[in-house]
Amino acid sequence: MKKILLVLSTLILAVCLTAGITVPAYAAPETYSTYINVATQGSGLMIEPTLVLEPTEEAQLTGKGYASAVVTPDAAMKVDLGKERSLKDLFKLKIKDKSILVVRLGKDTVQPFLDWLDKTYTVSDVMAISDDVTVLGQLYADEKGYLVNTVYDLTSEELSSDRYAQWENIAAANKAGCNILLYDVQENLPVVAEYVSAMSKVCWAQVESKEEGALAIAAGCYGILSSDGEVLTQSLGYFKEKGFARAQYIAAHRGITKYANEQSLTGIMASYNEGATHVEIDIQVTSDGHLISCHDNDITRVSGMPSKYVVNQTLEGLKKIKLTNYSARYEESFATLEDMCAALEKTDVILIVELKLDSASQKALDLKPIEKLKAVMEQYPGMKGHWITITFFAPYAAAMKEILPEIPCCYLGAGASTVETQNGQKPWDGEHKNLTDIGGKIKFLRKRNIGLDEMEYDNEKKTMSGATNRLAQGYLARGYTLNTWTYEGLAHFAVKTNIATTNTAEDCAMLVKEVAAGEIALTEAQLSAKKAKVPCLAYNGWMFEYECDVIEVSRTGNTAQVLFYYVQETGDAAAPSYGIYSQLKTVAVS
Repeated sequence: MKKILLVLSTLILAVCLTAGITVPAYAAPETYSTYINVATQGSGLMIEPTLVLEPTEEAQLTGKGYASAVVTPDAAMKVDLGKERSLKDLFKLKIKDKSILVVRLGKDTVQPFLDWLDKTYTVSDVMAISDDVTVLGQLYADEKGYLVNTVYDLTSEELSSDRYAQWENIAAANKAGCNILLYDVQENLPVVAEYVSAMSKVCWAQVESKEEGALAIAAGCYGILSSDGEVLTQSLGYFKEKGFARAQYIAAHRGITKYANEQSLTGIMASYNEGATHVEIDIQVTSDGHLISCHDNDITRVSGMPSKYVVNQTLEGLKKIKLTNYSARYEESFATLEDMCAALEKTDVILIVELKLDSASQKALDLKPIEKLKAVMEQYPGMKGHWITITFFAPYAAAMKEILPEIPCCYLGAGASTVETQNGQKPWDGEHKNLTDIGGKIKFLRKRNIGLDEMEYDNEKKTMSGATNRLAQGYLARGYTLNTWTYEGLAHFAVKTNIATTNTAEDCAMLVKEVAAGEIALTEAQLSAKKAKVPCLAYNGWMFEYECDVIEVSRTGNTAQVLFYYVQETGDAAAPSYGIYSQLKTVAVS
């Protein structure tokens, strides 16, 4: 059959040439594979939001002060910004090498855009935004479209004061390979922004004024979008002092281990009492298919018992063994994942579950541990929206994508699973990249729908902070927050990290988490002096009164919108202090 088709095509070509008919040659698409450097805009913020311009006129694209540009093509891939241009021409003339292209898509334009990427202009560093999550899913399912970083537009949604009301949107976004959620500025935006970021996603806000921009940034939104470039730069201008717009999340690594056995229920609940926002645990699978909290595959270090691999033991047998790595006086044994859920389901603590599971040995894989994880999640509906998973091992990332695609899963590094080692395979098919290779790393992360929970080592400074700080802005602009493993001490307060995993979570307990907690009133003298004593909330829930700087954003009569700024001393030489801003507060002035 192939020979017949070849003969026919040859004859047709010959006839066309004889008749003088021109046969158009297939034109391969042009390609643009450069990943632009997303520089900071010079504010004092440790994690500076991405500034995103959605222009109404082409002339706006010549301005500065934004990292990404949003345009809306029609089904013919033409864009009208005062005058009509093809998307290809607009990109090449106005956007290329200057900012990240973001296309706004709907059901009628997603396939034409995919065709455009395939046949006209293949742009690697490109993003898309849609209010239809199925459009985002269609992009992610495509052979080339999966590379498009996506934004879920939820600006039409009314925001609830219940943080977990956003879980279904986060779950739908994650399933569609989407890392950024966009909201309108509303009263409950701070609640939503705090939760989205806590789940290792990126929250953007659509703003129309500098006041809205200041509110969104102070709420912890890691991106602000506006049709006015001046609004973007003016909003950021209120945050000149060094610090965080919102407190770092503190993840207690294996629970509190200073005065409790690691991964014990005592250590986990101590983390909650000390004010940790997240708890990181490792899970292993027993021979009878139960999930327990234990870092090592072998229980010797934490129990003092002769070598016993968890995957070879029954739960009943393990429950007879006591944890002793900190102290035997607690009389505690290994906690099951169900035990953890029962303890935490009425708290706001988010559980970061590292999928150790016998380092993905064949025996562990045969026990179907990710299916077991799903069963535990379904058994504790009160824990819905409390889960993030992390892993070194490609088999578990693949299983998460298939079995629990709604749960954010983050990459720890290129650990070789036992099954890969035994089969002579490279970890992660050898496709993993260092953070410094942004293009390769983004491709790797998107292919597997995983986030970042790693840092880059700085050979010059012999520290893990320098390179990570330099690279953070570029990843953030593309929907990836940098979470970290694992700090001793408080050095994380000097790093551009979203969730700081630490072995000393208890040392953060008395440090300020929220400035100007509750309702605040000011006198004219305080406003003029730009100083005021206000209540501040520590991580552990204690309240203190500290003198803060007052930054006036706007004033109408006896009402002002202000930010408060405080510098917290830590007592740690690696990060002696950190600055932190309040929410944007509307205050009565007397």
